[in-house]
Amino acid sequence: MSINTPTYAGTATPTTLEALASRPCALAFAHEHYQPPTQDEVRALIALMGWSQNDVAKMVGVNYDPKKGSATVRRWKAKEGDTHARAIPYAAWRLMLIYAGIA
Repeated sequence: MSINTPTYAGTATPTTLEALASRPCALAFAHEHYQPPTQDEVRALIALMGWSQNDVAKMVGVNYDPKKGSATVRRWKAKEGDTHARAIPYAAWRLMLIYAGIA
């Protein structure tokens, strides 16, 4: 018996919304192949949409300073391995995907 496992785009950072939409992080949480987004994927979505830290913070309901941006969003975008890096919560990620027209 063989198992049908979907094939997704490679591990390179997505450069288009279509490429991001084809990744496991764009699937619904309950989907068996869902994987949380990497910091690279979070940064890519924000850059592809042209959003600022404040835009994202307002969208998902986290604190921000009009002049300094959002420390929370900065943590979500931090390079993997950075001591300040934090995983983005699924609800915030899903809202971003909805605003981007991916979900």
